[in-house]
Amino acid sequence: MLAIALGAFALVVTEFLPVGLLPDISRDLGVSEGTTGLVVTATALLGAVAAPTATVLIRHLDRRTALLGLTGLLIVSAMLSALAHSFLLLIVARIILGIAVGGFWAISMTAAGRLVRPEKVATASATVLGGISVASVVSVPAGAYLGAHADWHIAFAAAAVLGAVVMAVQAVVLPPIPMDQKVSLSSFAGLLRLAPIRIILLTVVLFVAGHFIAYTYITPMLQHESGFGPTAASALLLGYGIVTCLGNFAGGYLAARGLFRTVLLTAGLFAVSLLLMAAFTTTAPVAVIALAGWALAWGMAPVATQLWLFNTSRHASEAAQAMNTSVFQLAIGLGSLTGAVIVNATAVHGASWAATAVLAVATAVVLLARSRTAGASGQEPPATETAPETAPSAGQPGLAAR
Repeated sequence: MLAIALGAFALVVTEFLPVGLLPDISRDLGVSEGTTGLVVTATALLGAVAAPTATVLIRHLDRRTALLGLTGLLIVSAMLSALAHSFLLLIVARIILGIAVGGFWAISMTAAGRLVRPEKVATASATVLGGISVASVVSVPAGAYLGAHADWHIAFAAAAVLGAVVMAVQAVVLPPIPMDQKVSLSSFAGLLRLAPIRIILLTVVLFVAGHFIAYTYITPMLQHESGFGPTAASALLLGYGIVTCLGNFAGGYLAARGLFRTVLLTAGLFAVSLLLMAAFTTTAPVAVIALAGWALAWGMAPVATQLWLFNTSRHASEAAQAMNTSVFQLAIGLGSLTGAVIVNATAVHGASWAATAVLAVATAVVLLARSRTAGASGQEPPATETAPETAPSAGQPGLAAR
């Protein structure tokens, strides 16, 4: 389980490393910061395609072999990124990483579940997702720090070394993990025919896309708009990651007492925080407060939406996991792409306003879902909803990033 969790850690670190390096990559390769954000878009879009595709194509492949192969793709991507002196080569490297990311999320949870007794499946999933949580805390501030004190290529070289260490550990400790999943294309079609599933996935898209419209450009936003230096900005990003983890715990605690209320609270906190960031970016103290609220909402969002999805798709949880991964990665790509267009057309500051608008729509969608549920049942949605036995525990930190 820890070997798989290390793979999760290495993938997420490498996926979001460019967010902290954005100004340095932009300056070195001679492209705008908006265009540079496409390195995040490319990885996410390929991840969105790879997740359901891998679930279907490799359903009979031994998971040990698959995990080693996907970690190998991570190493190749990081090495190419470290050697990239053109934007085109960097994009190609990030596309390769997208295949690794999507494939990994499609199989890692079920692979971890096969390594333990049935009653320990939730713990196994949480352990793997713990790698995501830790990586989400360190990836962006680590990138910002390395960008401030060394060449950005060094950051990707370090990611390649990390990937090699992880692959060596996996090769030594992972046993054969034979699988025979029953996921097919019809499984995804059946889920999409359900209106509640479509509403949940739409909420996920709005949450994640709204977040990444602004988050992709958070480093230049803090440095250019709020006036923080590189060291202060990297410290704020580290604090952002820590608050995100706290938001995960808060989201799990609140979701156990009222899932709809938690989703609605998350949407509202998201929208208000980004509105404050947009309106008071140049006022450093307010920007810091807005950043903390934003981080808290981002920590709560994946917990609430994943529990919401699992509670609605108990009959097809494996397909739902792959679909959630695909939608999540697609939303990252859409968000960072939208942010790139806005930043190129206006300025970094415009991304915050666009993100605020998207999160306002998300809040409206959650309110609509609540009213439809209440209207159909003649009463308010139940105050307490629990995750299925095979879902990760809501209180585990691993859900902070997925």
